[in-house]
Amino acid sequence: MNEVGPWAILGLSWVLVVLASGLCLCYAIRADAAARGSSAFGWGVWLFLLLPIAIPAYAVYRTRLPARREPAGPLERVLGAVGIGGMTAVIGSALVSPPDPFTQALYTMPLLIVAVPAAYLVCYEPGWRALGT
Repeated sequence: MNEVGPWAILGLSWVLVVLASGLCLCYAIRADAAARGSSAFGWGVWLFLLLPIAIPAYAVYRTRLPARREPAGPLERVLGAVGIGGMTAVIGSALVSPPDPFTQALYTMPLLIVAVPAAYLVCYEPGWRALGT
């Protein structure tokens, strides 16, 4: 019987972080678009299909949308922080790690622990910059 090694667990956890972060980010942007009166379904599909292009496109387009009618709820805040922090950790690990997928996965996990709370504070916590409002 084959034993699952630590590298397999690390690789699988990295894939799960990328998938979960992407889905959380799609949800948070879709919810923000809906709260601002934009097409939630359109942004959700656009984000799911072309995530790397759609994130900066929404950041630019968002400035043209009206203000939110109600503040972000707790679920949107948590999932948004996981999405933003997770994607930041993945991209940050790709920039600072050697060009090796296992090393990138190894760098992602500590960055994830720092990036998710930082994303929550910067994007959703009143008194900070409050990008999420």
